Amino acid sequence: MSTSMAIETMRAVAVTGKQQLSVTTTAVPDCGPTDALVRVAYCGICGSDVPRYFDGAVHAYPQVLGHEFSGIVEAVGEQVTSVRPGDRVAVAPLVPCHVCDECRAGRPSLCPAYSFVGSRQQGALAEYVRVPAVNVVPVGDLPLRVAALIEPLTVAIHAVERVAFVPGTDAAVLGGGVIGLMTVIALRDLGARNITVVDLNPWVLDMARRFGATHTVEVGVDDVAAHFTGIGKPALTVETAAAAATRRLALEVAAKNGAVVFVGTPTTDLVLDPETFEHILRKELTLRGSWMSYSAPFPGAEWTKAGQLLAGAASDPAQFITHEYPLDRVADGFAVMRSGEQRRLKVMFRVAGEPT
Repeated sequence: MSTSMAIETMRAVAVTGKQQLSVTTTAVPDCGPTDALVRVAYCGICGSDVPRYFDGAVHAYPQVLGHEFSGIVEAVGEQVTSVRPGDRVAVAPLVPCHVCDECRAGRPSLCPAYSFVGSRQQGALAEYVRVPAVNVVPVGDLPLRVAALIEPLTVAIHAVERVAFVPGTDAAVLGGGVIGLMTVIALRDLGARNITVVDLNPWVLDMARRFGATHTVEVGVDDVAAHFTGIGKPALTVETAAAAATRRLALEVAAKNGAVVFVGTPTTDLVLDPETFEHILRKELTLRGSWMSYSAPFPGAEWTKAGQLLAGAASDPAQFITHEYPLDRVADGFAVMRSGEQRRLKVMFRVAGEPT
């Protein structure tokens, strides 16, 4: 194993029960022949982490969460040549089997035997994490605080690439959370002409304009139907809010022969009345689901492109990080996720931080 220093123990924060966390000192993971050991710099909370903490929705206790992270390679296995100790990196958290039919077909997101850093194996709310070296993505000079945003941006990039999109046509994003705003960045890269973001929160809509939305619609204040009547219906509609209302709205606002991509993971039933369902038929809509953010060769072009888009974003991507806490305040970060705070996007934990 190639390493830059001898390390034996580390701090980690594990979920040990519903709304129960334990800060522990544990052994640093061994680095296998095809692995990399990453010293975690920053780690963000994903919406999928919320039920893992609050509702106990984990595969087993104790569970170290955290799959949106950046860091510096501390050590690599003897067979690893793709990265070296000292490299500044982000990490793709999916660990596919690489041998099933889906993986061989270039669809690792659909692997039936995958593992996942932060849910099926120990995650990055720890000082060090061991991952397959193939999952490690160098980020060059990108600030590590910003590099921890790469994973959610890859989700947006993957989503907009589920359908063929013609540059110079219009798009809409329903839901202006982190993934919704990052979808704006991805749509700008695709060459969308008008990008409309629809949300309830005026602060979020202001953020959307900063990152390149050309139009915003505030639900409950603006007339959504009138807006799209005025500028034309979008060729691509991306639904990120996972609300029943926005899933129905996606079908209503989509252009004839348009595409609708569903990204948000729903937690409630969706009932479509005949008139709403008929939009699919009469408009001959293309409906696609989007799951995670990987392609071939693994982890996919999404991961290279995400770093490039963050480096060239229309506004400072650090604005996505609205709350930041040290590792010993993980509970405070999760509390913010459930607080109803209107000016909240990404909650980030500073583990080692940026080296000085």
